[in-house]
Amino acid sequence: MRYLLSVFIVMKSLIFFSQGKYAAIQKFSIRTNVGVPKAVSSKQFRYSFKGVLAADANINYKLFSNFFVGVGYSYHYYSSQDSFANPYASRINTNLQMHFGYLKLGYDHYVNEKTFVNFSLNGGYNYSLYEGVQYKNDSLKGKYPTKFSGGFVEPMVGIYYLVDPNFAIGGHITYNYNFTLFNSLYPQLNQWGSSGYTKLPNKWNMSIITFGFGLYYGITNKK
Repeated sequence: MRYLLSVFIVMKSLIFFSQGKYAAIQKFSIRTNVGVPKAVSSKQFRYSFKGVLAADANINYKLFSNFFVGVGYSYHYYSSQDSFANPYASRINTNLQMHFGYLKLGYDHYVNEKTFVNFSLNGGYNYSLYEGVQYKNDSLKGKYPTKFSGGFVEPMVGIYYLVDPNFAIGGHITYNYNFTLFNSLYPQLNQWGSSGYTKLPNKWNMSIITFGFGLYYGITNKK
């Protein structure tokens, strides 16, 4: 939760230091982001997977002032850490793929006519699966699920620069809090980890921080 608190502190600070006039904004907008996710909170989750890719896209509608709502989809890909070893193969190739569908509530705060800070909150449902699971013996196949699902919330802060009135580029940070506890039995990493792997703390739900780049495209001009 300390990561979530840090994100909100940054958001509040940016609001305080970013008092400027509104620029012309669009009624509809498409926003896309790409970055590298990093597992946090659960030590067992962190020591199991490393983030490779996080990508998302959403379409939004302006409500009033600079507030907007939208719908979106994001995809995360994680590969297993190199520390896992299978004596019968070169390495463990198990991966985690996460699919998120969400509703977005956001606000664009313009520092000047070219720069704006975006604050948003995503909330929805995720469907995740482990692929390339390796079993120590055939009796373990089908014993544990390789898929899981659950809700999540994800605050986001981004800073963007308008290249032209309808297009902007920038950077962002997100904190994804998943209402699911990591279980090493699902990807069978408990079979291939070191002797102390299963004793690593796993008290907190799966959480992810992502730093990345984003694009903004306004579909229609402000009326």
